[in-house]
Amino acid sequence: MANAKFRIISGVLLLVLIAVGLQYVSVSKEIEATRKVLDVELSMEQAVREVEVSIWETANAVFYYMLEPSAISLEEYKKQLKDVEDYMAKYDALVDTAPEKRMVEKFLTLWTDSVAKAEELIELRDKMKVLHEKAWDAAYELDDIIDYKIQSAFVEGLPDLMDKEKVVREVEVSIWEAINATNYYIHRQFDKPQREYPKQLDDVAEYLEEYKLLDITPAEKTHIKEFEANWTLTAELMNECYSLSDELKQKYLAFWEAMHAADDVIDFDFQEHLKNRIEIITTR
Repeated sequence: MANAKFRIISGVLLLVLIAVGLQYVSVSKEIEATRKVLDVELSMEQAVREVEVSIWETANAVFYYMLEPSAISLEEYKKQLKDVEDYMAKYDALVDTAPEKRMVEKFLTLWTDSVAKAEELIELRDKMKVLHEKAWDAAYELDDIIDYKIQSAFVEGLPDLMDKEKVVREVEVSIWEAINATNYYIHRQFDKPQREYPKQLDDVAEYLEEYKLLDITPAEKTHIKEFEANWTLTAELMNECYSLSDELKQKYLAFWEAMHAADDVIDFDFQEHLKNRIEIITTR
C-alpha cells in the first residue's frame, strides 16, 4: 500500500516537474524572443524613426531657405542629409532578407531624387537673391535719376512746371509700386501682386509719355533718355523675378511630392515589414 502511495506521489511530482520544465522552456523562449526584438528590431525601429524625422527636418530647412537664404538653414539642411545617410546605413546593416534590401534600394532611389530637387531649389533661390538685389538696386538708380537729375533740371517759371512735378511724381510712385508687387510675389505667388505689377508698368509708360509732351528743356531730354534705358533694364529684371518665382513654386511642389514619396516608403513598407518581423518572433 505504501509503495502504491509512493508511486502516485512520485508520478504527481514528475508531472509537476515536467509542467514546470515546460513553463521554464516557454518563459525562456519568450525571454529569448524579447531579447532578439530588443537587439535587432528595436534598433531597426529607432534607426527608421530617425530617418523619418530627418526627412522632414530636411524639408523644413529647405522651406526656410526658400523664404530667406541663410547660412543657418543651409547648415541645418546639410546636417539632416548626413543624418538620413547615417541612420539608413544603420538600418540597412540590420536587415537580412532580399525584400528588405529592395525596400532600402527603393527608399534610396526616391531620396536621391528628393535631394536632387532640393539642390536645384537652393541653386535657384540663390539666383533669385542675386536677381532680386539687382532689381532693387536698379529701382533706386531710377529714383535717383528722378530726384537728382530730372527734377533738378526743371526750370522755374515755365508754364508746365506743376504738370511736370505731378507726372514725374506718378512715375516715381509707380516704379516703387511695381517693385513692391515684385517683392511680394517673390515670397507669396498670389494673384493680386501679379495683377498689380503690369498695371504699374503701364502707369510708368503712360505718365512718362505724358511728361515728354510737356515743355521740357534739353537737359531734361538727356535725363529722360538715361531714365528710359535704366527703366528698360529694371523692368527686365523684375520680369525675370516673376518668371523665376513661378519656376520656384512649381519645383518646390515637385520637391514636396518627392519628399512625401520617400516618406511613404517608410510608413507603408518599412513599418509594415518591421511589424511582421516582430509578430513572427513573438509568436514562435
